[in-house]
Amino acid sequence: MTNQTTEAAMTRVATSFAADFATATEDDWRAAAEAALKGRPLESVIRHRTMDGVAVAAIRPRSAPSPIPGRAPGSRWIALSRIDIADPAAANEQALEDLNNGASGLALAFLTPGDGHGVAADTLDRLDQALDGVLLDLAPLYLEVVPFEGRAAAALVAALIERRGIAPSDTYICFGLDLLRDLARTGTLPRSWSDMGGRAAGVVQGLRARGFTGPVFSIDARVSHGAGATDVQELAGAIASATEHVRALVANGVDLETAADAMSFAFSCDADQFATIAKLRAARLLWAAWRRESGLPERTVHIHAETSRRMMSERAAHTNLVRTTIAAFAAGVGGADSITVRPFTDALGAADADARRLARNAQAIILEESNAHRVADPAAGAGAIDGLTDALAETAWMLFQQIERDGGLLQALTSGSWQARIADARARRRSAAATRRSPVVGVSEFPEAGETLHVPPSPPHVSRLPQVVPIAGEIGEDVAGFDALVAAFLNGSSFADVRAASASNPSVSATPLDLERVAAPFERLRATNEAATPRPAVYLALVGPIARHSARAGFVRNLLVAGGLTAIDGPAGATTEANVAAWTESGATLAIVCGADDGYAETGPDLVAALAAAGATVWLAGRPKEGAEALSSAGVSRFVAAGDDALAVLHDATTLASAQNAPALGGVS
Repeated sequence: MTNQTTEAAMTRVATSFAADFATATEDDWRAAAEAALKGRPLESVIRHRTMDGVAVAAIRPRSAPSPIPGRAPGSRWIALSRIDIADPAAANEQALEDLNNGASGLALAFLTPGDGHGVAADTLDRLDQALDGVLLDLAPLYLEVVPFEGRAAAALVAALIERRGIAPSDTYICFGLDLLRDLARTGTLPRSWSDMGGRAAGVVQGLRARGFTGPVFSIDARVSHGAGATDVQELAGAIASATEHVRALVANGVDLETAADAMSFAFSCDADQFATIAKLRAARLLWAAWRRESGLPERTVHIHAETSRRMMSERAAHTNLVRTTIAAFAAGVGGADSITVRPFTDALGAADADARRLARNAQAIILEESNAHRVADPAAGAGAIDGLTDALAETAWMLFQQIERDGGLLQALTSGSWQARIADARARRRSAAATRRSPVVGVSEFPEAGETLHVPPSPPHVSRLPQVVPIAGEIGEDVAGFDALVAAFLNGSSFADVRAASASNPSVSATPLDLERVAAPFERLRATNEAATPRPAVYLALVGPIARHSARAGFVRNLLVAGGLTAIDGPAGATTEANVAAWTESGATLAIVCGADDGYAETGPDLVAALAAAGATVWLAGRPKEGAEALSSAGVSRFVAAGDDALAVLHDATTLASAQNAPALGGVS
């Protein structure tokens, strides 16, 4: 059968198959959706505004497909496995296991002194051991470097490539430098910005002279993301940071095109699927516009994506598997060139073999089963995503221009204006989490009572220090200094020796960005209360039979579990006298009345007054449409309902409940 005959037959089959489906108009779809929502307005579901004020319309007409140039059509993204085990031998074992079971590259995290997370690859021998058996001409590397030690890490890796006799041009290594990221993390530059620019130029020139072609810089928006930044702030900050770095390189003798080509970007991807897809696509549009404005030819840029740590939870940690899978899929569809999936136990501070296997397999399944990589820009032509992409890019470009008018990102960091922008976004994000407009499943919503945290054991740390091999003289900031570093590592020197030979003269400071997971405030409170002896408890006065009080009682119980407080159920449908007796026996100081509005109207004021007269602080679940004034007059000091600042409610409940006597735990629920 000829190709033409086969194509004709397939067309007939497709046409016949499509004819089996009724043609639906947008009005038909809206009518069906509204029926499914049972009266909830459809517009509130399909339209909203982001924290940046960008309008999001979930339903838009199909747009003309116009793929955004990025990863080559049909090519897989690099599925990176994060290697961060301190012991080089254990790290090597993990690296080989991952590469042999689905990973196509490694994200090598260097050990931060005093941190414990990362590979202790601080000498050439240790790095060689950590990467023993890894074919560096086949497996790409993405370096996660210690603040301001990117030059040393780059020189160490260059020394390893030289030791192994591999042609640098046969490797693909993202060296991971970002001076402004490091400033935002630590609050201090070790030398002046001019000196740091010279040092960075030396790295670029040294690596290019040796034949390395991978990006030297990874302009890293993950720190801003972790501090609470919006999508637009991440994008604008990344472009502004790249601009500062390119200027610094050019000022130190690197030509503009080489400086721009040395850039790549790193973004966090989270479980907001469409926003993540649009953010990565917008990043490509922004960098393409930047190159045009700079008079440079079009060239795609490497974009690395890592699943967001900000969205991870300690509690109900397996829910992280859902979040990271959605995020990784979105990053792949959004055109990321490389992706790292954090293990689901990451928020607990460690990852065992199972957690690492699941992180690795998430990408393997997405690649093999979704086949999203086989299409050039899968989102192109989807009106909603195209519209969001354009809106993010336009809004981020305007913010970038504002940053430039105000003196650039370095000035914004040292003045604190950039941190203030992010702090405002973080406050709004925390408010959304606290009021559960942005709930965290397993933490602020549907928490598991009695959950025990199973923290994976941390791998052994490396205590033995490398032999001291002093470096003669001070290491210069230029390309000769970079070459001297490579030679020093080949001679056996360590990162500690490099630090000793690199004079520090801090002259630039900034307030470090404060990183925090969204779930952390709830988790801190819960951990504190669960560790307390006695554990704070709250008495629930149940009004009426189960069918009448179960909804609000369930709401209150879940709320209390989210804060680590114990709920002590009173007798269902009991008399006022029995409730007061049960409250007295419980030892609690706080009582929350739970029932239906009609039950509140009938017996609520008497019950509230009796509990208050006995000494209880009385709250009530819900906001009755009628009778609220009478209940308040009887002694209700707070109405607890959906939409409240749940975190504030829990803190206040903790304060009151902590004054209790030892509760009778027989009625704990």
